[in-house]
Amino acid sequence: MEIYTAKVYASASDFISDLADSISKLESLVNAIDDELKNLKPLTERYKKLQELLKKFGGGAGERGPSLEITGLRLYIDPNPLIMYEMLEESYRHMADLLAVMKKVKDVVETVIKEGGLETLKIVVQFKNGIPAKIAVMG
Repeated sequence: MEIYTAKVYASASDFISDLADSISKLESLVNAIDDELKNLKPLTERYKKLQELLKKFGGGAGERGPSLEITGLRLYIDPNPLIMYEMLEESYRHMADLLAVMKKVKDVVETVIKEGGLETLKIVVQFKNGIPAKIAVMG
């Protein structure tokens, strides 16, 4: 599902500033998740070895933690490290891709706005899944 939103900026400079702030926040989140993944990695490896031993001695495959699903939201209570790692890794990949796209968009927008002398003009920006997709310059 694609999500469209729009925002009106008093000036194109305000949009560039907002975009830079969004990139900075996303970058911090990506770094924090990367650190968490690095911390979880040894624990997941030990957990996998334990699962293999249990399987070898007939103790089952080491169940994945049960989850509850509530209107599309999956809730894990005390999940095993593999579930945590998979969840964070999937999010990390998506967020890192989003960060790369946002940086490219910022570079293009900054160039067009500054070289075009549009810094003071009002603009409307349409976002598609959080990424600027269309910009309308007013004035």
